[in-house]
Amino acid sequence: MEIDDRLKKINLRSEEIAEILGVPPKGIVRWGITIIFLVIAIVFIGSAFFKYPDIVVAPAVITSENPPSVIISKANGKITDILFTDGSLVKKGDTIAVIENPAQLKDIECLSRIINGFNHRKLSDTLLDSRYFDKLNLGDIQAQFNAFSKSYFEYRLFLKQSYHEQKIKAIESQIKQYNQYYNRLWAQRNLTLKDLELTQRQFARDSSLFKTGVISAVDYERSQGVLLSKRQSLESARLNLSTTAITIEGLRQSIIDTRLEQESQSKKLAEDLMNSYNQMVSTLSTWEKTYLLIAPSSGKLTYMSVWSNLQEVRSGDRLFTINPEKRGEIFAMLTLPFEGAGKVKLEQRVTIKLDGYPYMEFGMIEGVIQSVSSGSVEKGFPVVVRLPKGPITSYGQELSFERDLSGIAEITTENLTLLQRFFNPLKYIFKDRVSKK
Repeated sequence: MEIDDRLKKINLRSEEIAEILGVPPKGIVRWGITIIFLVIAIVFIGSAFFKYPDIVVAPAVITSENPPSVIISKANGKITDILFTDGSLVKKGDTIAVIENPAQLKDIECLSRIINGFNHRKLSDTLLDSRYFDKLNLGDIQAQFNAFSKSYFEYRLFLKQSYHEQKIKAIESQIKQYNQYYNRLWAQRNLTLKDLELTQRQFARDSSLFKTGVISAVDYERSQGVLLSKRQSLESARLNLSTTAITIEGLRQSIIDTRLEQESQSKKLAEDLMNSYNQMVSTLSTWEKTYLLIAPSSGKLTYMSVWSNLQEVRSGDRLFTINPEKRGEIFAMLTLPFEGAGKVKLEQRVTIKLDGYPYMEFGMIEGVIQSVSSGSVEKGFPVVVRLPKGPITSYGQELSFERDLSGIAEITTENLTLLQRFFNPLKYIFKDRVSKK
């Protein structure tokens, strides 16, 4: 009995609890709905006011109008001579160091002086100091220098001997003598002609006398023979004149041929000399680019991966840096990725986080977009960023700028509210459907 009474009481209580839970109080429901609505309204209104930027990320390098020059090794080997100490001021064209090679640097310098003294515009005036030609040790340039030396000596010998000029002078002397001979022949021809005229008059008289029977046939024939002999002498004189004139013309033609031969040989020797000179200069230039570490600009020299002579270096090693005394305007160069490039516009804000300066400690470099190239490179579009504050960070720290600084740039393209970002895809879908209809 007691157990049944307890069960009845439990059932009654369960029904009362279920009735309370099934019908919540109206006040609680009303306040709950109000709170939920307020939360949704606050989120909705807040999304219409709160903005956050759309960011495009790109690699960046901070540089200047006169960036530092890096001297890179072009060959494998040991550094045999370092001619300037770390921190020295160097000028453009100075030889900083030499990489081991078969040539002697002093001989290369001698070769450079030879090249500087070579007047390629007027070869005939070029007179080089050839005393040391056979003593130079030029390594990779030796073969080209030997060819140049051979061509130079052949050309100088050609000018010195003056073979063609001497030959022309000899021919001109012959022509002069033949002209004198021709003049004598002409005088002889005139005498022969006068003698012939006298003989013809005598023959005319003898002919008249022969017809009248005054002289015999023997005398007439003798007079006729004398006339023929005089005529033959005149023709012989004329023949000698013609032969002499032909000889003179032949000698004059010989002068022309000799001059042509002289010009042809001079031109060939000059071309050979210039070709050997150009090949030697080209080989020297290649040698200098390979074994000489030359300053590409003026400024302060900084050692990068070099500390002593006879140090082993490899091709591609960055050995020295030259920092110009005047860097000029500082700016940043970005490589804007293709994705999102259309969002980037002029005067947009840019912040740069530098690799060598943690932005949490030093801050960021701030700038604005100055120009965007219309032509692309392999990885994107080149972009120039103006830095109004130069190398001063957002924390007010001025960074040391002795070399180019690399980092990551963040370009703020748009400041949209959360509500705009929510409705933009819906607007796109709506316009897309309308356009399809």
